[in-house]
Amino acid sequence: MRAATPADYPALVAVGKASYPDYGETVEEWRHWDETWDHTKYFKLRLVAEDSGRVVGYGQVNHMRWAFVPTKYRIDIAVLPDRRGHGHGTALYDDLAAAVVARGGRALASAAKESMADGVRFLTTRGYHEVKRDWESRLFVKGFDFARFGTADERVAKQGIRIATLADEMGRDPGALQKAFELNEDCRMDVPSVDPPTRHTLDEFRRDDIDAPNALLDAFYLAIDKDGRYLGVSNMFRSLDDPRFLWQGITGVRREARGRGSRWLSSCGRCATRSITASSTSRRGTTSTTSRCSRSMRPWASPSSRPGSRTRRTSSALRER
Repeated sequence: MRAATPADYPALVAVGKASYPDYGETVEEWRHWDETWDHTKYFKLRLVAEDSGRVVGYGQVNHMRWAFVPTKYRIDIAVLPDRRGHGHGTALYDDLAAAVVARGGRALASAAKESMADGVRFLTTRGYHEVKRDWESRLFVKGFDFARFGTADERVAKQGIRIATLADEMGRDPGALQKAFELNEDCRMDVPSVDPPTRHTLDEFRRDDIDAPNALLDAFYLAIDKDGRYLGVSNMFRSLDDPRFLWQGITGVRREARGRGSRWLSSCGRCATRSITASSTSRRGTTSTTSRCSRSMRPWASPSSRPGSRTRRTSSALRER
């Protein structure tokens, strides 16, 4: 067991992809996440497990900066499938949990994919219980029926709403990024969450949504009224691991504009799907877009003598001291 270093990125990516084949990540993305993490505000510790000099697993514990609670942390553990059952995951978990206890942590949150029974069992045997469940939907855009939404653009225009991309707006309006940031934050505050969401800064928004290697500003759609106010958003991110695949980001409408929002979002979604279809015409295979409620797989929570942690692509669980 040792602390992870940037030299471990290829091994970390390999472990992650072997553990979650449908959620491939890249060295470029890992490096970006680490280099933009604000250690002055949030704690993060990553360890790797080695067997005969080979990285066979990793674990990470960190504050959840999207819903920050100073004494609550998230833990992720991933071990190569052929090296599970040898104690690597337990060793990683114990060391990371001990680090949280040493910091005075009161709770650990984690996530587990429901179809991965060993991951669910790993959490439940350590006192976790489910607190939230996320569903994932995938749209295969080949053969998408645009006719079903054929009147969306006209209905939106009649309300004095136009649909534009952030890329275009940034080219014509110096204040576009600030407006998109404020809209994104207002919508994000209403996304269901175990803990109250934490408002981010403009710099954090820029790092996460604009400068990220998987950002896709020409698929960052905005609903804008005749006075130039940003009312709705629906955006996507590219998959660097699989060019045929796109992630759906946030889709939402400001509270005061709801009731008409579904029409705007239909138009946004139609534009987004048109973009995906166009981008896939030069590639073989089928392009798909996926929408998730979060980067977790399934939530849990329970009282316990020790804290629990973070995992992507699963249900969420909690363990409290």
